[in-house]
Amino acid sequence: MVHASGSDKGYLEIEQDLRKRFRKNLWCRFTKAIREYNLVQEGDRIAVCISGGKDSMLMAKLFQELKRHDKFDFDVRFLVMDPGYRTENRQLIEHNAERLNIPLTIFESDIFESVFHIESSPCYLCARMRRGHLYSKAKELGCNKIALGHHFDDVIETILMGMLYGAQVQTMMPKLHSTNFEGMELIRPMYLIREEHIKAWRDHNDLHFLQCACKFTQNSAFRGDLENTSKRREIKELIRQLRRINPFVENNIFKSVENVNLSTIIAYKQDGVRHHFLDAYQTAQADAGHLEVMQGEPARNDIGHDGGQTEKACCAQEGPVDEKLARLKSHLRELGSVAVAFSSGVDSTFLLKVAHEVLGENAAAVTARSCVFPDREAAEADAFCIKEGIAQYIYEADELAIEGFSDNPPDRCYLCKKELFGGIGRIAQEHGFSYVIEGSNMDDLGDYRPGLRAIAELGIKSPLREAGLYKQEIRELSRRYGLPTWDKPSYACLASRFVYGETITEEKLRMVERAEQLLMDKGFGQMRVRIHGTLARIEIPVGDFGKILQEEIRTEIADKFQEYGFSYVTFDLQGYQTGSMNKTLRRNNEPVFEDRASGRG
Repeated sequence: MVHASGSDKGYLEIEQDLRKRFRKNLWCRFTKAIREYNLVQEGDRIAVCISGGKDSMLMAKLFQELKRHDKFDFDVRFLVMDPGYRTENRQLIEHNAERLNIPLTIFESDIFESVFHIESSPCYLCARMRRGHLYSKAKELGCNKIALGHHFDDVIETILMGMLYGAQVQTMMPKLHSTNFEGMELIRPMYLIREEHIKAWRDHNDLHFLQCACKFTQNSAFRGDLENTSKRREIKELIRQLRRINPFVENNIFKSVENVNLSTIIAYKQDGVRHHFLDAYQTAQADAGHLEVMQGEPARNDIGHDGGQTEKACCAQEGPVDEKLARLKSHLRELGSVAVAFSSGVDSTFLLKVAHEVLGENAAAVTARSCVFPDREAAEADAFCIKEGIAQYIYEADELAIEGFSDNPPDRCYLCKKELFGGIGRIAQEHGFSYVIEGSNMDDLGDYRPGLRAIAELGIKSPLREAGLYKQEIRELSRRYGLPTWDKPSYACLASRFVYGETITEEKLRMVERAEQLLMDKGFGQMRVRIHGTLARIEIPVGDFGKILQEEIRTEIADKFQEYGFSYVTFDLQGYQTGSMNKTLRRNNEPVFEDRASGRG
């Protein structure tokens, strides 16, 4: 049945939406796939294959837009094959094409009739025959390419289906040479477009497309092919469930077939030839031994991701800081586009600066704001992004609403980071960034950091650790870049000032923030105000003890702290220490996990 209404948008309005409202998620991803995979060249004549569904109809409009830009000379034909559609289905295709101003070339075949009585895998045979008819007609029209409307979700579902049901690692390629039609290619220019954005375009314009015009899906006798259809539905549901745990799961599945390391693969096929890791194993072992003898020293291990002593042992063998900077830039280029979790601290400021230098507009900042972050840090983050011309997005976090967070358990940082980076990830995904990156460095591996578990679970990247950079090296490089944070004291969220087990409230967080701001105003750079009930324990470097004991400063601090709500004010004779609250864990025999993360107090 043909759907129409008096409120139907005209094709000019729909085209305008593609240029504006849907530019980033549809048009930009369409052109990015064409550039990255070299899908369209000068002189091409492309048959844009339209099935009548949302994907192929959108593809046709995007090709019209590409043609309108006229960057280079190519031609398109909008090709519809009628394999035996019911009358109402064909009418719907023609109606939508007229509404969208797509000039169709329609040709007929009898494929549905030919395969209707096939009992074994009629859908597979139908698809093969349809592809063959499209190639043949396209060649007859003088085309050298056919374009199909498979999108990003089709690609990642195919990857998982191959692994889980086919016991193989393979993907749907962005382009292929035809084996049966010489000189013909198949291209998939929708390769990077998410299905949810296609649906948003369809619904916004009140468009109604064919869902499925196949005769066989209505016939329960074809269980084999229906089983395959249901498997794809299962995979869709699996990905939806995984996304609740890790918002980056779709991108990680996609990237997994771009980052295959053959040296860690047991076996693989190339051009029909099977290769096995044992084929070259003995030779490689002999060569490695010979290399060690020639060098007179053991071969150096790569820096691992598991923290601990591996990185510490390698530190002395790593190259100078310039080599690490080059390694960092190379890693950022490989990532392509990043959202930087930006707090305005030493590490995240340096990371954002380098990411923006390497990736330009493909790097942006995402700054979290909540009651556990001082207002001054947010103001500094905003000012830096404005000065550097870096796009910044704000995530309004609410840690106190996280179940269990206010109770301040030993894994509080894990609970916080899981929610925080989940929110940052959603913003990154919404704006089309491939990865979220954060600024923990090699020195962050030396204390209790349960937040690293959350970062690992969410697939967050840590480029500074990947490059092997230590805090002092980051400060030195920041100084070279002229960053105002090069000598900024280390900081952490206000929740780290609470002894584990003490309830965290917004009132007490504000007490700590005001107390620490007073100390900073008095010239104490590196300091902490730890809170124990209504007792404030001030930590400052031993070298500042004389200053804080000056009568005028001491009495003002004591008076102001009591105004803020503290009953008692002390300062710690052991001086300032990072992670001093973690002593209570060791004293109470709490486990100290090996997975650590930024956020140490």
